Amino acid sequence: MIETLTDSAAFRRRREAAWAHNVTYWLSEPLRHVIDVGDYIVGRVSVLCRDSGASPATLVDMGCGSAWLLRHLLDRGVKMSYIGLDGTPEFIDHALHTFEGVENASFLLGDVETELAFPIRADVVVNAFNFFEVSDLAMAMQNVSKHLRMGGKLFMSTIDKTYLILALSATLEEFYENLLRYQELPGKKYGFQPIDLGASISDVLEYPSVLYSTQDYIDTALGSGLRLVNYVEQPFTAKTVPKIYCHLEFEKVGHDISP
Repeated sequence: MIETLTDSAAFRRRREAAWAHNVTYWLSEPLRHVIDVGDYIVGRVSVLCRDSGASPATLVDMGCGSAWLLRHLLDRGVKMSYIGLDGTPEFIDHALHTFEGVENASFLLGDVETELAFPIRADVVVNAFNFFEVSDLAMAMQNVSKHLRMGGKLFMSTIDKTYLILALSATLEEFYENLLRYQELPGKKYGFQPIDLGASISDVLEYPSVLYSTQDYIDTALGSGLRLVNYVEQPFTAKTVPKIYCHLEFEKVGHDISP
């Protein structure tokens, strides 16, 4: 059942343990979100790099995981300077080995919930399904803004919170109970859901889902000087684990521009 997120340190410890457990699967199996919307993400990121005016564009992949995005961009011949950032050491080690010798590709270990200070001014930052795993969204957004040049773009993908709640519920009765808890519990709500294997769900692998709303993303971005410039939804609700994917694009226009 979903709970109020009151202990960020305990949440992060469980998240780190979960990802240490998930690495082998994540690096060896087809990923549901990449199958569903990977082509769309790659297409939009390609356009944002092309339209940035930089040659090559500097791209930061925040929460790069298996670096699937880099592989697909290379397959399309996109010209860029790619920087993959992740907080799981095994992902960074794997990427350094896999993409050794790839020109203009580098990888950094870093937790987006801590203040980052890399000497980077990106044209494009991508956060594909990472923001809903952080307990401190404001810090993560500030890290985006800090490492994005003025006029640069943030492309982020997430899953609509109602479908995260559904995935956190083992039965219809639990789903209704979680909907009630989402309305009545104070503060940020979260749970750890089983990994979607495509045709089924895992019995042993899990990852965190913090139930941010679209408004949370927009308001937090505004507080970091980022304004919304595009929004797209993609429904995949006929699958075993239904999802509606949400893609938001922001432009850096200043510092705090919240009303």
